[in-house]
Amino acid sequence: MGLLVPRALAAAEPRRGGTLNLVYTDTSAAETTDPIIQTGIAVSQPALNNTFDRLTYIVPGTWELQPRLATSWEASQDARRWTFKIRRGVRFSNGKPLTSRDVAWCLRRILDKRNGSSGYARLSAELDPEGISTPDAHTLVVKLKKPDAQFPAFMGAYQTGIYPNGTDPKKNPIGTGPFMIESWRPTIGWELVRNPNYWVKGLPYLDAVRAVYIADPNTKAQAVISGSADISDRIPFTQVRGIAGNRNLRLYTLPGAVFLDYVFDQSQPPFRDPRVFKAIKMAVNRRALMQAAILGNGTPTGDVPVLPRDPFYPPQRGVPGPEIMRARRMLAAAGYSSGVDVTMTVADVYPGLADMVAALKSVVAPAGIDITINKVPTDTFWGTHWLRRPSFAAYWNRRHPKELLELLYRSGAVWNEGKFHDAKLDALIDASGRTLSPAKQRGILRQALYRVAAESGVGISFHVNGIHVAKRRVHGVRVDPQIMLILEKAWIG
Repeated sequence: MGLLVPRALAAAEPRRGGTLNLVYTDTSAAETTDPIIQTGIAVSQPALNNTFDRLTYIVPGTWELQPRLATSWEASQDARRWTFKIRRGVRFSNGKPLTSRDVAWCLRRILDKRNGSSGYARLSAELDPEGISTPDAHTLVVKLKKPDAQFPAFMGAYQTGIYPNGTDPKKNPIGTGPFMIESWRPTIGWELVRNPNYWVKGLPYLDAVRAVYIADPNTKAQAVISGSADISDRIPFTQVRGIAGNRNLRLYTLPGAVFLDYVFDQSQPPFRDPRVFKAIKMAVNRRALMQAAILGNGTPTGDVPVLPRDPFYPPQRGVPGPEIMRARRMLAAAGYSSGVDVTMTVADVYPGLADMVAALKSVVAPAGIDITINKVPTDTFWGTHWLRRPSFAAYWNRRHPKELLELLYRSGAVWNEGKFHDAKLDALIDASGRTLSPAKQRGILRQALYRVAAESGVGISFHVNGIHVAKRRVHGVRVDPQIMLILEKAWIG
């Protein structure tokens, strides 16, 4: 799948059996075993995305699409009709054969607003349930309300995991992935066991994966370093140097796996005047934030939610440096000549996030911006504070730029953190879907990404390397920004 794997793993001979013990910090009591609802935090990503497979797989960075449960897909010239061929010979973990009706059922469940899918806004804007048809058991046809040249990429998003027709995965989590969910207690832990019907011959190697929630990130890392845990979700960057020199441990790393953001809600004061949040973004020293938060384990960016080396990054944006005096003048023009007070909410849901906010407070202070930090528990952040406070900090896994724009920035999107409503941006997103030409798509999406960088209330100073620690005996794990840990080829030596 083109993912990063430590070189030493290639020569080792896989062994079957055993239980992989995982520890994680990011959790929410609201997470369920339904893939259409998951929010993509650490409690759900490895569990659900190693249980429920999707039609396509998106290679991070290149955005190449590879077949999974679909073996091929084809578009009409206007990109409004998509035909997917469903893989033959696949069975769910309960033995039921996979058919196109199962895929149709899952899409219709996303389109039912009552189910609360995080993919609802994205999909309902361009598809009605009546637009889904299954001419035969291995053909799915989707007729969109508007063109979407990137629709197959959406079918690789984690909200599109497939389960059997007629089932509710909150009650009966049956998938086609390498594992099955044995137990599920998000703020305590979960367990997966091998799917005996997995469609990839000979996989998985492990008998089970057992995960335990640990609130403190350093305690979590220590559970792998000197305790009984085998592998962690992403670790504090203060731990990286010491682990790198420990022969009993290994690091699994995906460069630019995540970006941390600091958000200003344009529907709430004082950010209804865009000059306020533009001044704050203007005052930021991005490299100073990256060093303070993640000890340099990342890449600076100019408020763009893709890496600067990404083919979609707008070259005219560059990576701006701090402009303190200009920020002061902009605040004064907005009526804050004596400065502005901001309260920013944060939790330890990702390594370095709280450190980034502490550094942000320091670097913008010379511009007359006084940030009060409201630190809250990790298990209440997503359900109580995120998307509700006037200002907060969060993190996002790397996604295809079209999916990022649809989920985080389109007017009315369910995860539109900054409440950014911009008709010009919406028009650019739509225009990118009307052309099947990769070159034209790239040009349009660059314009859209420039617009969110310059005009939205979301600040992004750097992208973060996703770093996991594991015992040396852990092999075959692959790191991915959506799934976090791909475990089908994981084994214990």
